[in-house]
Amino acid sequence: MGSKSHTLFHFTDSIETLVKILRTGFWPRYCSEDFRWYNEQLGYVAYPLVSFCDIPLTRTKDHVGFYGGFGFGMSRDWAIRARLNPVIYLSENSALRYSILNLAQPECYVHPAQVPKFIDHLFELLALIKPLNGKVMRSGGGEADKDFYLENEWRFTPTLAQGRKCIPIQKFESEQYAYNKHTFDNCLLRFDIKDINYVIVQKDADRIVFFNILNQMDVAADRKLTH
Repeated sequence: MGSKSHTLFHFTDSIETLVKILRTGFWPRYCSEDFRWYNEQLGYVAYPLVSFCDIPLTRTKDHVGFYGGFGFGMSRDWAIRARLNPVIYLSENSALRYSILNLAQPECYVHPAQVPKFIDHLFELLALIKPLNGKVMRSGGGEADKDFYLENEWRFTPTLAQGRKCIPIQKFESEQYAYNKHTFDNCLLRFDIKDINYVIVQKDADRIVFFNILNQMDVAADRKLTH
């Protein structure tokens, strides 16, 4: 079986969050990213994003333990229409990495008046780049090693004004409510029920709860699902 599929999986930690996604769409919350491949001094930065894994259903068990035991498998056709993009994975000594590092000096490439727009475009690019492997911050504190390349990640990164992407982690942590509220109010990633290929839950009871709530929602009769 191939390492990829025509389904992109998004995982979360509870049936309640799964239902909330169904009702409002995917929320591009700010996530901490290991940025040492680009700037050792910064350590971590925060990007607003929604992550998906392009993996076959048989590999979802590998992700459930780390990201949560509930999820949606969304069609890749929907992902392309919604302007998601695969993550670009950089090896440490690649020519592409050094080209990107050189872009950190916009004054060498564009007129001063164009620098803000240049930086916006650079941040759009950086939000879709990860090293082959690095560190992730644990929810309970500390770091864990992660082989990012195995995740075959796709991302939705909303277009935002300068100053709302690539936030140094200390600044984000002091203002995270305001940052996340802005993306909830302005950047939700919508979808239709027909865009869902799979729903992942942990128990039969979860499945019953989910489909009961789904069938109570204000959806067209011809789109109503049963379990």
